[in-house]
Amino acid sequence: MSTEGLFISPTLQSLHMVMDETALRQQAISSNIANLNTPGYQRVDVSSSFQQSLSTALNRLGRGESAGELPAQSIETAQVQGPARPDGNTVQVEQEMIGLTQNSARYEFAAQMMASQYHGIKYAITGQNP
Repeated sequence: MSTEGLFISPTLQSLHMVMDETALRQQAISSNIANLNTPGYQRVDVSSSFQQSLSTALNRLGRGESAGELPAQSIETAQVQGPARPDGNTVQVEQEMIGLTQNSARYEFAAQMMASQYHGIKYAITGQNP
């Protein structure tokens, strides 16, 4: 019997996708914070095409279907911009910090759930509960 089925369950696939998305969002938020004082900088976020494809894939997995292929992960100029300061920068540090906190919590939750899933697999294989 192949062990691949253990590691490609819909739950693990979903958690993996969420962790990838939150890692990408972390890059976007970090870029925004790093460019807080860059004149003319436009806030960036995860590309809308990737967000939409991720949502579709997660819904498919929830229905027991194949997730399909996701587009390449990318960051683009955010569709929603805050009011621009006189220097043209659209980053609002308060919003970025809120986003950072929410994104970190989402990543941590997914990581804990994934660890729990792997712990369950390990327990099923070894019969030992550390």
